[in-house]
Amino acid sequence: MAAKVYRLYQAKLFKNNALDFDDLLMLTVKLFKENPQVLGYYQTKFRYILVDEYQDTNHTQYVLVNMLAERHRNLCVVGDPNQSIYRWRGANIENILSFEGDYPEAKVVKLEQNYRSTGNILQAANTLIKNNLEAKDLSLWTSQGPGQLINVYRAESERFEAHYIADRIKEIKLSGDKNYRDIAILYRTHAQSRVFEEVFLRLGIPYNIYGGLKFYERKEIKDLLAYLRVIVNPSDGQSLSRIINVPKRGIGASSIEKIASFAEVNEYTLLNTLSLAEQIPGLPTKARKQCAQLAELLKTWGNSLSSFPPLK
Repeated sequence: MAAKVYRLYQAKLFKNNALDFDDLLMLTVKLFKENPQVLGYYQTKFRYILVDEYQDTNHTQYVLVNMLAERHRNLCVVGDPNQSIYRWRGANIENILSFEGDYPEAKVVKLEQNYRSTGNILQAANTLIKNNLEAKDLSLWTSQGPGQLINVYRAESERFEAHYIADRIKEIKLSGDKNYRDIAILYRTHAQSRVFEEVFLRLGIPYNIYGGLKFYERKEIKDLLAYLRVIVNPSDGQSLSRIINVPKRGIGASSIEKIASFAEVNEYTLLNTLSLAEQIPGLPTKARKQCAQLAELLKTWGNSLSSFPPLK
């Protein structure tokens, strides 16, 4: 089943003239292997290379970096083999463990002083790291003193966790030493905030959430980028689907479904299908007119690309 889905997925990418993240890596390596002159150009262009979080690189990234660095061997990598957490998505810790074997002339600089954590936290980390079978010889230390002891609470569910933290906040507030503004909760994903908000509202604990949407995650920015992608790549049906009714043009969900179905059956790109809106069965008159206007607008912008090349 996975193989069937993958073939359909690759066909959809090809139809949209698109690449996913893995393709960007794999096809670049393929390009370099099959075209030495192209590889030589980029080896000359990138004389010095720095790779961060090297412990989380996968095999394709490893091959790509080494191909680029082969000519000058000016490669600097930064990473911690004890913090490799992305094996589930292909990260290979051997990349950093074998780096000194790949580059015997490399100079190793250990960054062992920690400026963020207190002594007790580092001691716990060092004790755990010693159990790693392939741990590097590192000894983390800090000048911040021992700090408070670590408390661990294992909750039965996210709701138990939120109630436990709320109770601890109440205790700290009632002790008189701290105000609510002195207390922070760090969580890994924004989705985790929901249950905390529900519990805090019920218990009357005031709160603020910091770190909202990033610039490129805002709807209006995603819409604008979708327009630009379609202009540069008219086959990008995914981006066109996003902005086909942005701003509102009277092309509703049912109309979009008819347009997409017509494109699928006839193996047309979505943009070409908009130009053929008059031929789509059941499409309302207003939607046909708006589709034709949008197609003409996008094609006009596309034709002007030579006059307004992308900034580099």
